[in-house]
Amino acid sequence: MALLVMSVGGVVLNNITQNLTQYGGLWSRRPISGLCFLVGLASLIGFPPLGCFWVLTEMADHLWSTYPILVIVMLLVNGLTAFSLTREFSLIFGGKPKQMTVRSPEGLWALVLPMMVTMGFALHVPILLYKWQLFPAWEALSVTVAGSFTITTLIGAGTAAYIYLNEDISKPIQLPSKALQDFFTYDLYTEKFYRVTIVFVVGLISQVIYWFDRYLVDGVINLVGLATIFGGETLKYNASGQTQFYFLSIFLGVILFVGMIFSNFIF
Repeated sequence: MALLVMSVGGVVLNNITQNLTQYGGLWSRRPISGLCFLVGLASLIGFPPLGCFWVLTEMADHLWSTYPILVIVMLLVNGLTAFSLTREFSLIFGGKPKQMTVRSPEGLWALVLPMMVTMGFALHVPILLYKWQLFPAWEALSVTVAGSFTITTLIGAGTAAYIYLNEDISKPIQLPSKALQDFFTYDLYTEKFYRVTIVFVVGLISQVIYWFDRYLVDGVINLVGLATIFGGETLKYNASGQTQFYFLSIFLGVILFVGMIFSNFIF
């Protein structure tokens, strides 16, 4: 994932737009970024013999006997991830250069060098796993599970490459259903779903807190202030027994305050 972010980040850094449909033809101009993207793509999905393949097969092998539905979900996610990342690679690095990518050279060495080091680490992960004896035993490895991940990877990546690297297919891709087209165009309506759930709940809670603070907390404080002023004015104009009334008011206030404190400890 870090390798993918570094590769795409380097491309976006010296281009004006972040719209994938405006990219294309960068393989001849930025081969290092393209190669790093391919290695990051293969490392993130179930593509043997890179690192994530062994993690997925080991996890699926343990889940197959107890939760086979989760294995099916893993295979589906693996295929969709391969399709999505291959589509992204095809739109950025495949095809012919466009207006936004005519002048898009490789990044500075401060960007390319860490990306190359990360790519070397990703390629050597299988060797490190073997040296550290973290590889699953060959006899315990399920050929069916390993083959299933490999097949879903090839199907997803191959389908995306055929669609988005084939110049005979018009772009952008038009789906038969407009509702389905809008569903993918608006990112599965994630923004709208977020607005009607998280944003709505946070806004509602903030309004309740605002109302409570304004009308209850401030109201009680203002009431105490008015009572204090009224009591002070009453004592001020009380001519008979003024000193005794002062002491009585202070004494009653202290008794009430101490009683409230002890009631909290008792109950």
